[in-house]
Amino acid sequence: MSTTFASVALAPSPFDTQSFSFSKPQEDQTFFILSIGINPKLQKICGEIDYPIECLTSIIPFLNENVAMISMSILKVEIDAIHNKTKEALDKTYELSMNPPTSRLLPLCLKSCINHYNAILESKQRILNAISMGDANELSMELSHNMEDVFACEEEFNKAKIESPITELNSLLVKIITNSLTIDVNMTNV
Repeated sequence: MSTTFASVALAPSPFDTQSFSFSKPQEDQTFFILSIGINPKLQKICGEIDYPIECLTSIIPFLNENVAMISMSILKVEIDAIHNKTKEALDKTYELSMNPPTSRLLPLCLKSCINHYNAILESKQRILNAISMGDANELSMELSHNMEDVFACEEEFNKAKIESPITELNSLLVKIITNSLTIDVNMTNV
């Protein structure tokens, strides 16, 4: 397969991303410590993408003996991680919407986030199809839409001038999606 999914440039988002923590981990030691006992091929793949710590912590729970340590398989596992983390964010959003609102605008923001999270969940099969077909453009488009959905959710809180109760989950989702965009299915020696 000659198609690669490497370093896809994302269009600038109109959303204020200041509420996210996008800094790369400064401690190479943290990655090293986390990767002790981890398959060297997985270490290499995660070590070469934007958020290596989040790569390891999001992928490891989904690994089993049937997962080949090649980029394409790891990318599929990362897509499972996106799906799982989105379900977690959706559950948290539903839980928050059941509690008495601290602001009259909070339920509206949460409802918008629920719609955005559902859109991410609905895109999983299209993403897996794009990976299977080696369609880098479709993969990039679907993952970019997922990123836009996360930003749009967070932007609802910014517009309402309320603190987002799900910023941490949204930030992690963005990092996992970013990692998925930068995994190269043709990495050599993995």
